[in-house]
Amino acid sequence: MDVSTRYIPNPCTVVRPNPHPGSGTVLVLGPPRSGTSVTAGVCHVLGVRMGMDIDHSNVEDREFHAVLTKPDVARAAAEYFAQLARLAPCVGVKNPVTIDHLRNYYHVIPNPVLVVISRDVYAAAQREQCSGNDFFGSLRAAIRRKYSILNFVEVVDDPLIVLSYERLMQDPTAAAETLGRFIFGDSDPILAGRAAALVRPHADMPGDVDFVAERDALEAGRLGGARSVA
Repeated sequence: MDVSTRYIPNPCTVVRPNPHPGSGTVLVLGPPRSGTSVTAGVCHVLGVRMGMDIDHSNVEDREFHAVLTKPDVARAAAEYFAQLARLAPCVGVKNPVTIDHLRNYYHVIPNPVLVVISRDVYAAAQREQCSGNDFFGSLRAAIRRKYSILNFVEVVDDPLIVLSYERLMQDPTAAAETLGRFIFGDSDPILAGRAAALVRPHADMPGDVDFVAERDALEAGRLGGARSVA
């Protein structure tokens, strides 16, 4: 390689390709304050149905959140994912504590597609501290979940892509395009462009950016030419 050429890594690394593009269950995994909300938002705009009752402030399905609190989480998850799969060919979920009990119900998730977001754990802990949480407690929790996710996704065989939160912020278009190709097999330029435009550092959701409303606009046909997201 020419040493004068500046190489800028893509925000995403495809670790295991997706053999069933356009179908399956996308799992956005990452500790709290790691960038899971913006990543789930990008996936949602690209065409992944991210739940049944989606909170605009964090792109989390309230129904899935309730599942995670059930005593028999495996049974509740089986019912939930069966219902979710009926909504669209490609669906997904995001919750920062998904990894805590994922081993108990992973086997009931149809065709998992793993999307892992990684962020500087100190920055994540600082965000938690701003919300009134203890810094060292938040830091330990972020590190624990980060390595729990790594240990989990390394040993399963399902499709896997890893995103750097910091590089996502620097080049959201490249990230959106790569995610689109990984999940759907191609990159729709309209969807990738609309998703990338909503990736802004320190943006408030849904005050500054609203991924759910953006997808609603796409579904209503106000941005013609894009891949169907219904």
